[in-house]
Amino acid sequence: MELTQEEKAARLQWAVLNCSVAALVNICDELGFVEMSAPALGLACRFRGLEVVRALAEKGATFDFPSTEEIEEKYRCYVGYKYANYRTNYALYLLKIFRGGVKGACSMKGMKFTQNAKREQGKPLPFVSDDERLAALEYLYENQEKLSFQPQELLFYSIFARDTVLYEALKKRGITLSEIRVRTMTEGGMAGDGYWYEFGALTGKLPDEAYVSVMEQLASELDSKPFYYTEKMYEITRKRFGDTSVFSFFLVHFRQDKMKKYQIIRSLIDENRLEALPVIEQMGWLAVPKKRDEMIEYAMNQKKTEVLAWLLDYKNRTADLAAEQKKAEQKQMRALCMAPDSAAALKQIWRYKKREDGTLVIHGYKGEAGEVTVPEKIGRAVVTEIDRLAFIGCSTLKQVTVPGTVKSIGHRAFFNCKHLEKVVLCEGIVEIGTQAFGACENLTEIKLPQSVGRLLTMEEEDGKCNPVDCKDFYSCTSRTHEIFPRNPKLTIYCPEGSRAEAFCREKKFPYSIINTVEENNEH
Repeated sequence: MELTQEEKAARLQWAVLNCSVAALVNICDELGFVEMSAPALGLACRFRGLEVVRALAEKGATFDFPSTEEIEEKYRCYVGYKYANYRTNYALYLLKIFRGGVKGACSMKGMKFTQNAKREQGKPLPFVSDDERLAALEYLYENQEKLSFQPQELLFYSIFARDTVLYEALKKRGITLSEIRVRTMTEGGMAGDGYWYEFGALTGKLPDEAYVSVMEQLASELDSKPFYYTEKMYEITRKRFGDTSVFSFFLVHFRQDKMKKYQIIRSLIDENRLEALPVIEQMGWLAVPKKRDEMIEYAMNQKKTEVLAWLLDYKNRTADLAAEQKKAEQKQMRALCMAPDSAAALKQIWRYKKREDGTLVIHGYKGEAGEVTVPEKIGRAVVTEIDRLAFIGCSTLKQVTVPGTVKSIGHRAFFNCKHLEKVVLCEGIVEIGTQAFGACENLTEIKLPQSVGRLLTMEEEDGKCNPVDCKDFYSCTSRTHEIFPRNPKLTIYCPEGSRAEAFCREKKFPYSIINTVEENNEH
């Protein structure tokens, strides 16, 4: 009776652990095609060494396998079916790790990192020596295309596994982290991005004593770029801030432009992290007299006497009180004379950058108003774009109007603005990026102009998700196609015959027709 593919895979793994090379070759010939030879090849790397690895490879074994739901269920692994950018990587059996493997590593699902492998007869097979591992690695590297071996991925996991033998061998070969790994760690990832999710999980589960050394090694692979900062990344790291080396590393190597600096200082005050305050001083976070005095008042109100004493001492050591008083009076006078729509006033509430052509890109909002109109100009420069993530998670925003000078609204520009209710996009806007208003769960009304011609969705880029099949937003396995939240409260208003109307029909969003462009601009 012919064996099933599942039985063939199990038979091949058994042969790797129990048979001589000659017997293994004969069994490979008897089995013929094996759809899941990757585990056997990985076990050969871990417990048998180069001879067996070569014999399997010559008989067609590979680390590749089909990406189907059936394969995932049958072999209890990840196949890229749900998370397109990672899957179980059996080449990681080369790593010198035991028990549960690397905590947080999604690519190790279905793998067992034992120190010894049981056999039918004789002693268990021990984990191979470093020399054997390096010999196997050399063979895999030389045949990487044939075997679907990814040395960049092995380098990434060798850092988290603290496997210096493999790491140094790969670096001697000139291996660096893949572009997608570097981009994910320095630019973040969208909802459902496996690489970004996994990086957070790996970082959060690092042992305290290994955090700095592992993260420093990762940082050395990032071409001098800082790690991407999110509130989630801060929360999973702050528990280690009792170690000032961790706190110092975090401030130096994560993007400070995304940090809520004074919120972080308040949390340090709440937790009485006296040892972290000299680091804050060194970073210059207390150099602004107004913010420094706010932190002093906060520590006083929280009755954190030790921290309060340190802050008062800092002020006494560094402040020129007479100069500060004079500067405060001058600032107050300027504020009284400042027009609300002047460039100076707008700079107080908007973060922006100037392009080479002289136009401006909005990439942050510093104000606290609930109803906001994006300015057409700041000074003499025209605002033409809202950058990706410009308003991510803004908790105050309730209503926003975007003028027609803005041509493009970036990916996730207003993502997760939980209190946002109404959006008016004026005539002139051309492009709306993926998830621009995603997860805005209280959005009830959005007006789109005739000029919108591009509404970007991930399925247009990679075909991974069909929004028509997503009957419920929160049960969707991808959600990456959602420019707008999918909830019964939302109505999209758009001109008849417009691209926006066609988009709403195609993606099954509830919409209502605006009869004229002028009606849209009145709002």
